[in-house]
Amino acid sequence: MTMSALTSTLQGRRQAGAWSGARAPVFGIAGRRALLLYLRVSGLVMLMFLIIAFAIDLAQNLDDVLARAEALEMGKGGILARYLLYRAVDIVTRLFPVACFIGLFASELYRLFNRETTVLAGAGWSPAQTLAVVAVFGCLTGALQFSLERWWRPAAVFAQAELELGGYGARFARGIVDEKRWFVLSGNALRATVLRDGAPELRDVELYRGVVSGDLRDVLVAKRAVPTGHENFWRFYDVDLWASLPQQGGEGAARSQGYARKSLYLMTRYDSIDIRLDLFPETLEFYDVPAFYLPQAPLERLAEAGNPLKTPDVDAALWRRWAALFLPGVYALLGASLAPVAGSGRIIAPTRIVALALCGYLALVATKVSWAMGEIGSLSGFTSSWLAIVLALGGTLAAQQVLSRPH
Repeated sequence: MTMSALTSTLQGRRQAGAWSGARAPVFGIAGRRALLLYLRVSGLVMLMFLIIAFAIDLAQNLDDVLARAEALEMGKGGILARYLLYRAVDIVTRLFPVACFIGLFASELYRLFNRETTVLAGAGWSPAQTLAVVAVFGCLTGALQFSLERWWRPAAVFAQAELELGGYGARFARGIVDEKRWFVLSGNALRATVLRDGAPELRDVELYRGVVSGDLRDVLVAKRAVPTGHENFWRFYDVDLWASLPQQGGEGAARSQGYARKSLYLMTRYDSIDIRLDLFPETLEFYDVPAFYLPQAPLERLAEAGNPLKTPDVDAALWRRWAALFLPGVYALLGASLAPVAGSGRIIAPTRIVALALCGYLALVATKVSWAMGEIGSLSGFTSSWLAIVLALGGTLAAQQVLSRPH
């Protein structure tokens, strides 16, 4: 449709009263046209991101992926296609909000320099109607981002881990985690090798009971330990119980000797024994996996108050998934609000356009920084997840104030 035809159609509807305030603008010609433009341009930007990311990723991992196909006795084309699909899900999850910002920014610049916004304004199109179209775009993209964060990326990441493909295959593969690890659990210290699997277990276990409080009661050495299925109870197998002999002078005298002078003796051996241990099986099943990669069910389990090993990134990941509903829409709103500041009509100000695009980059940096601060505990999970959205809305309000000034 040419611009003159669009203008005459809009003016005719306005004069006939067909365009009433009660009718949602996105169902009109101009609204549908703008929404489709937003979707096409944002999709094109995301496709560009994918092509660049694939080129970088395959340069590093192509040989390993093809070698893995031979090891699994699978077709190289099929395994490569699956790998690219899994990587695409992860890349889109990371970069889609940025693509929405660039897409809306570029779309509004196109409409601005093509004088479409000027013509529509003359036909009665208001800025509020543009914001309504952006809101519909935000609802669609927010639902996509939420699904990616909550379900699709965890599934894609652990599918790579299952096949041992790429970086995630190396980092999150099932099996023994190298070296023994330490855990502090309710005043006890535990040292063991972790089997990260759907049926997790501890191997070569050493449990120092009472050591954290300064009163080492005994040490249990076991070949392995597995969950019993009962809350907070683990079954230890091939257990040796080491403890100190009763000493004259009581407990205070024993403490005064210090650990270096405290001798332990083998007291008892057990084929198996059940011991209360405040260690969730999910902690081992997803050991050393950042929380934002976890499937939803284990993530919610690890976020429970009874988990003594809950890390700050668990709460941050939960809040981040809810914030994902709004993040693409807020970025899109920021891009649509900044574009009109670049000029009007056919007046092009390259310096101003670059400066405004940098504002979007700063929003991305602020998002990444706030997320990182939430993961390490410098900010609460709630604050770190919603801070970027608040900042983007602040940038939108600032842009609207600039536009509202008399020229």
